Amino acid sequence: PAGTPPAAASTAAPTTPAPAPPPPVAAPPAPPAEPLVEIGGYAQVEYQSHADSEEQLAQGSNTTLNQNRFLVRRARLIAKRAWEYTSLELELDGNTVSGPSFGLYRAEASAYYRPDKTKAPWVQLTLGMFRMPFGFELPQSSGARWFMERSQVSRALFPSEIDLGGRLSGEAGPFRYAAALTNGEPLGEKSGFALQDPNKNKDLTVSVGAKGDPLEFLTVGGGVSANTGRGFHPGTSATKPTMVWSDRDDNGAIGPNEIEPIAGRAAVKSETFERWAVGGDIQLEFRTPLGATTLYGEMVVAKNLDRGFFPADPVSNGADLREFGYFIGILQEVTKYGMVGFRIDYYDPNADSTDRRAGKTLPAENTVTTYSPLVGVTLPKRARLCFQYDIIKDYLARDLYGVPTNLENNAWTLRLQVNL
Repeated sequence: PAGTPPAAASTAAPTTPAPAPPPPVAAPPAPPAEPLVEIGGYAQVEYQSHADSEEQLAQGSNTTLNQNRFLVRRARLIAKRAWEYTSLELELDGNTVSGPSFGLYRAEASAYYRPDKTKAPWVQLTLGMFRMPFGFELPQSSGARWFMERSQVSRALFPSEIDLGGRLSGEAGPFRYAAALTNGEPLGEKSGFALQDPNKNKDLTVSVGAKGDPLEFLTVGGGVSANTGRGFHPGTSATKPTMVWSDRDDNGAIGPNEIEPIAGRAAVKSETFERWAVGGDIQLEFRTPLGATTLYGEMVVAKNLDRGFFPADPVSNGADLREFGYFIGILQEVTKYGMVGFRIDYYDPNADSTDRRAGKTLPAENTVTTYSPLVGVTLPKRARLCFQYDIIKDYLARDLYGVPTNLENNAWTLRLQVNL
């Protein structure tokens, strides 16, 4: 109808969708209730060449005399877990030194008191298989040592770093101390009682030392150590009387004077004997723009303690054996990627040794002196490649007249070590 206004046009604005809520922020992961297990390790693979190698077998055994070979010297896997007052550390070792071998190398269960968690404990009690606290070389890990093996004196008196027992140790400021009571038959010794104990006596090892920085560019360390215990001379079992036939004319038949009676013998009881060692060590480290220079050395005097090179048995020998040895080494960093070094290593297994020649008893020389230059390259904390040449001077051979002379047994080793 007239006068009626037209319908009003729709003027509503389009609605804007509400913004999406922000995604929920993930809560940070809760810290573990207990510390995680630390895993580490390293492998040392090498080639060795020895001047005295032979393509033969040792008399009466299946042991090869060839030493020019590739081998896995060490393959170590280390696991450690630490709590506030206790820790557990395990180390496994695999190698091919005498054929494939793998087994437990170190097992340390420790309880300690450590007021400052950034420093070593004031006091720590450790039970299990651990490195002996004697001198400078024994407590040092093989993965940290630049020279291929420990010195001759160290390997003779302690065929391995590892023994079984208990140890009390700690540090306070620059000073450190350790005392260990062990079976006294370290891993690798030649008596056949490794990590066992054929006598009730336990060996006592004590070490005290210090390390500090008297100057900004100089670190000085050192200590003294002592070891005392009792060795074991095995007795013999009783034997019955026997008859032995010696086919002297090689005709396969019993003939005159070819039957020999062997009298029976009574059993001989085992005996023990006293043994000890005293040593001192010192280390100097100078820091320069070229790299650190480390000069170190150790000297040991001992009696009846050789268990790896010229095993000491005063019961069989009829007299005590006095051992003496030392080594002096220097290592020079060539920037952080290179290393050169040199070590002199001297060992006398029996200062009172004699030899009988032409019906006369004469003083004998059993000393072994090794001169070892070394060169290496490294990727810090990851890998190192080293070459070492050992010039060995000894009196282990005899000339045409039966006089002791130097045995041609120089050796060289090329080793690659990679850290886990």
